[in-house]
Amino acid sequence: MIRRIIPLMLALCFGLAGCSSDNGAHVKNLRVEMKENPLGIDSAHPRFSWQVSSDRPDLVQTTYRIQVAASPEALAAEGPLMWDSGTVASDASVLVPYEGEPLASGQYYWWRVKLSTNQGDTQWSEPGSWSMALDDSEWTASWIGEDAISNPGESAGSDKDAMTRLAARYLRKEFSADKTVSRAMLYISGLGVYEAYLNGEKIGDDVLAPGLSQYDKRVYYNVYDVTEMLASGKNTLGVILGNGRYFAMRWKSMQNLKTFGLPSLLAQLNIEYSDGTKAVVASDGSWKVNSRGPIVANNEFDGEEYDARLEFEGWDKNGFDDSGWKTVDMMDAPKGRLSAQQNPNIRIQETIKPVAIFERPDGKYILDMGQNMVGWLKVSLKGKAGQPITMRFAEILQDDGSLYVDNLRSAKATDIYIPAR
Repeated sequence: MIRRIIPLMLALCFGLAGCSSDNGAHVKNLRVEMKENPLGIDSAHPRFSWQVSSDRPDLVQTTYRIQVAASPEALAAEGPLMWDSGTVASDASVLVPYEGEPLASGQYYWWRVKLSTNQGDTQWSEPGSWSMALDDSEWTASWIGEDAISNPGESAGSDKDAMTRLAARYLRKEFSADKTVSRAMLYISGLGVYEAYLNGEKIGDDVLAPGLSQYDKRVYYNVYDVTEMLASGKNTLGVILGNGRYFAMRWKSMQNLKTFGLPSLLAQLNIEYSDGTKAVVASDGSWKVNSRGPIVANNEFDGEEYDARLEFEGWDKNGFDDSGWKTVDMMDAPKGRLSAQQNPNIRIQETIKPVAIFERPDGKYILDMGQNMVGWLKVSLKGKAGQPITMRFAEILQDDGSLYVDNLRSAKATDIYIPAR
C-alpha cells in the first residue's frame, strides 16, 4: 500500500512542478489612462495599467517590461519600437508613464507588457492600443451652423419671457473616397449636443455628446474610428445639432446660467489611403444646413417636440436633394480651449419596462417604471396624422395617482410626437 501511494504523490508533485513552469500567471486588462484601447489621448506621456492573475495564491509582481510601437507588426517583431522600458524591478502596475520617443498627433500606437513574478515569468500580454489626440496646428475645420432664429415660435428669451425655444439643426456634406482607405478618424464637437451619421448609420453609441463643460473655459471634442463605415466612392456625413446647455434652456431666470450662442459644429474627418496619401473632409462653407426638420424644439428642461411630417428621408445618405437647404453660416468659435474629451460620454446602460400601466379617469395613462431613472421612452402607438401625442415625465405620484410636478418648477419635462400618418 505504501509503495502505491508514494509514486502517486511523486506524480502529483511533478504535475504541480509542470504547472509552475507554465506558471499560470498572465497579464490581463490592459489600460491606457485607465481606459481600454482609447481614442484621442491628449497626454504626451500616457500612463499604462494592467493586472496580473494566477490560479495560485500569493502572487507578487517583481518586474515589468513595456514595449510600444507604431504598428502591430513592429511590436510583434520587437522593432522598430517607440519605447522599450527594459526590465524594471518594480511591483507597479497602475499609471506607469510612457517614456519613449515623441508621440505623433492623431497616430495609433500599440503596446504590450511582460512581467516577472514570484511564480515565474509571464508571456507577453495581448497587444493593447490607443490613438493620440489632434494637435491644435492640425485642425483645418471651421465652426459652422445656422446663425439665425428663423422658425415660427422660436425664441432666445428675454427679460419678460425667460423661455427659450429652438429647432435642431441638420447639417450634411457629401464627399468621395475613391481609393482604398487604410484609416479614417473623425474628430468632432457639436455644441450643445450632437448625433453624427455616416452613410445613414449613427457613429458610435454615445448620447448627448460631447461632455458638458464651461464653454468659455473649455470645449470638448470626441474621436471616432470610422474606417469600417467609409464606403468606396461617394459618402455622406450628417450631423444633428441640439441645444444642450450651449443655447441655454432658460434666459436670465436662473442664477449663473449662460447662453453661449447658437448651436455650432466643428468636424474633421482625416482619411489615410493605402498608397500613403491623405485627405481631409472638414466642416467649412461647402456644407448645407436646414433647421426645418422634425425636431422642432429641444431643451433639457422642457423636452423635445418631434413632428414626423417634417422628416428628411435619406438626408444623411448619398444622393439626397439638398438644393432647398441653406449654405451654412460661419460661426464664431467658442472662447474655451478645444480639448479631446478624456471622460466617457453618456451611453445607454439598461433598457427597462414599466412595472405597471394604468388609465386615469381623464383618459390619460400612467406608466410606472418602478424606479427613478434618466432616459427616454420607446413606445409603439397607433395615432392619427397631425394629432400630437404628449408624454409628461415626473419622479413621483400624488396621492390621487396623478403626476407630482411641483418640484420640477418651470421645467415642462414633456416630449411631444406628431405622427405623419
